[in-house]
Formats: sequence, C-alpha cells, structure tokens
Amino acid sequence: MASELIEGVVDARATRTSVDYRVLIPAARRPSERLPLILHLHGAMSSAASLAYARGAYERAWEQGELPPAVVACASTPTLGGFYIDHASGPAWETFVGVEFPDFLEQRFNLTGTRAAVGFSMGGYGALKLALRHPDAWAAVAALCPVVFPAETAAAVPADNLPAILAELNRAMGVDDATYARNSVYGLLRANHAAIRQVGTRIYVDCGTDDEFRLHDGATYLHGVMCGLAVPHIFKSIAGAGHADAHALVRQADALRFLGDALAARTRTNRKARASSKQDPVRCGRVAGRSRTCDAR
Repeated sequence: MASELIEGVVDARATRTSVDYRVLIPAARRPSERLPLILHLHGAMSSAASLAYARGAYERAWEQGELPPAVVACASTPTLGGFYIDHASGPAWETFVGVEFPDFLEQRFNLTGTRAAVGFSMGGYGALKLALRHPDAWAAVAALCPVVFPAETAAAVPADNLPAILAELNRAMGVDDATYARNSVYGLLRANHAAIRQVGTRIYVDCGTDDEFRLHDGATYLHGVMCGLAVPHIFKSIAGAGHADAHALVRQADALRFLGDALAARTRTNRKARASSKQDPVRCGRVAGRSRTCDAR
C-alpha cells in the first residue's frame, strides 16, 4: 500500500525548541476517515528521518492487512540532553513526545483518539515510559531492544551494562533514587501496575540474546518484574540476534503485527462500549482486550 510522507517543524513549548518531525499516512486514506495514531520513537543518534527508512515496513503491514490504516508520526529527539526525559530545569522531552506532539497531531489530522507507540533502543525506553506513565492514553506499546538496565537505581547498574552512551542515560535518569524511579520503566511499573492491568494496555518487548550493548540483561529483568507484578505482556528473547542486524526486519514486522492486533482489539472494545451505552444509558462498561501474561519466546 502506497503512503505519503509529510515533513514539518513544530515549535515545542515543552522543550522551547523547534522540533523536526515526519508523518506517514496511507495514500488511499479518505479525507473523512478517522485513523488511530502510532508514535514511532527513534533510537540514539537518530532523528525523525528514521521514519523514512521504516516506511516500507509500514506499507507492507498495511498491504497485508496486519496493521490497520494509521497516522504514524516521529519527532526528532536529541540523545544527550534528550533521552525522552523531562530534565529538571531543562527541556521536557517526554512531555513533548508523549503529550504535546500527539495533541498537535490531533489538530492536524482526523484521528480517533486511540494511540499506540513503538520504539527501538532509546526509543523503546521512551515508548515504554509513555505507555506506563499514562496507560489510559495508550492502547499498546512495542519496545524493540529497549534501553533498560538490570537494576532499579543508578548505583546498582553493573558497569558492564553501561557502555558508551548508556552511562550518560543512566546519569540523566537521576542521581537520587526518587528521581531515578520517576524516569525508570520499573518505577512506573511498580507505581501503575494496577492501572495497566485495569485498562488493558498491551505490552510487547523483544531483545536479542547477543545484543552488543547487553540490553538482553535489562529486557530479561524487565520481563521478570512484569511477571512479578502480574502485568500481561509478551516478551521475545531472540536467540543469536544482535542490536540491529539481519533479524531487524522480521522483528519490526512482528512488532507492527502486534500493534495491529492491539489496535483492532481496542476498536472492537470501543464499539462494544458505544453499543452498550446506546442500549442502556445507565450502564456503560469497558471491556479490556485479552493479552498473554509472561509469554516468553
């Protein structure tokens, strides 16, 4: 299915900067058609231009019916000074990407209000934070080899898990335990696990066993935390896969298929809720989509 790639710049209040972005939409979209939003969060040392490289994956998923038509958007987020973190007395990149940018897109495009997020590496960390901090706002999140550590405080992260730029991210998350927890996927899970279960946000995490940055250690730890908190999720440990290698295209396709299933389930849930509301104005329930708990493959 052909697509249209739109480029733009938005003046971001949360960061006090001009932010470059890209938006991908199906070329066959009808002007009156309302679509869900998928946020595509890029990795470190990258930019919104990464959406152009992923364009073929989205087009194939649409063509094969594995992903419903959607508005896919990516905002350029810096690595140092960014990291999808709201920095004290500095730019609030998580707020921009997770709140201000989607609201901006709502004004430009005819959206349904249903949102999902997908991210790679640093973007996987950012995508998880968005969905876990505000689970009621996100139908699903897919994190491919996310930058998560096998510990829950800055000091406890093993030195072997802090190569190069990852040490900078670990420091940026906070020097004190309370700040670190607010920027930690684990801190958000421990604070919001009941809400995550209640609203049925679907979670997908993958990582290769041979990840060059040892992110498989953190992904496995994350899987254990979610199992311990009874948070439904899918975790794929991919034997022999590195950080970004020949497995990447298949992994990306699997993640988009997961998001497609989650978005379709949320659409069915919303339709049932609307139908129930019309039939009985006194009773208006919410039906959570099914998901698999602790599915490690």
